[in-house]
Amino acid sequence: MTATPPENRRVLGLPLQVWGGLSMAAGVACLAGNHSIVRLVSDEVGAFETSALRFIWALPMMLPWILRGKGQVLRTKRHGLHFVSASLTALTTALLFLGLAHLPVALATTLNFTAPLFTTIMAVILLKERVEIARWAATVIGFLGVLVILRPGFVVFDPAILLPISSAATLALWYFTLKRLGRTESTATITVYQTIWASLLLFLLALPEWQMPSGNALWLSIAMAAMGTAAIFLMARAFDLADASLVAPFDYARLPFVALFGYLLFGQIPGLFTIIGAAIIVGSAFYIARREARAARPRQLDSQGGKTG
Repeated sequence: MTATPPENRRVLGLPLQVWGGLSMAAGVACLAGNHSIVRLVSDEVGAFETSALRFIWALPMMLPWILRGKGQVLRTKRHGLHFVSASLTALTTALLFLGLAHLPVALATTLNFTAPLFTTIMAVILLKERVEIARWAATVIGFLGVLVILRPGFVVFDPAILLPISSAATLALWYFTLKRLGRTESTATITVYQTIWASLLLFLLALPEWQMPSGNALWLSIAMAAMGTAAIFLMARAFDLADASLVAPFDYARLPFVALFGYLLFGQIPGLFTIIGAAIIVGSAFYIARREARAARPRQLDSQGGKTG
């Protein structure tokens, strides 16, 4: 009896690819909600404490992983790389949360979408990769989108603009550490160490001005952590259920979700130049992501062929 190929399997009458898309869409909505709540919490306790609470509240969620395998998930020989990767996670989160605290949430999210553009540059510098002209063109066009938003020489420059852009750069660096860890470490091990180290580092960063959040901010911070953790789980699950080329583009739906939450919660309406710049940045990043997914697929097939042949 021939096994049903994964792409043809169905659950409740729907193909796994559809469930993957739905899981990714739900994860993106959770992440957009997480970003929007950041602004509400940071207004009371500050961005550093908000970023620390994001990971501190996630620590209890790691216990089932740790206890289920009797601590097996904590076994690793790559403590140094785990620490470096988690440090980048902490820095990326702190910079983004600072940006979300001082800028309209849609603007901060848009500028954070420049991460794939930085990834292209760093791939050349760090990995000595050869990047084709089309990808370089997409990268340049993406940064032109940033200039459309900033309009240097026409509007007063807000230094807070640099926060989500810097967060995108450190996020790109984090991708490279994650890629190296993924060669030997399980997703559970990476997630647990990221959460443990990031919560400690961000707590120490926020400690000098730490204050106990009020009841409202406390519950919002718990909701923020829950939505962030749910987003990670749902998005990871999406990549398990469907091809990366199908689900990855769903991440760009985060922008309209964030814009909607920004309007409902804060009355923020993105300006015309922000919308135009966002379209350019998202279009460029989308193009790069699609090319990467298509390039990775033959490598995966070759690897599978080598294992089964």
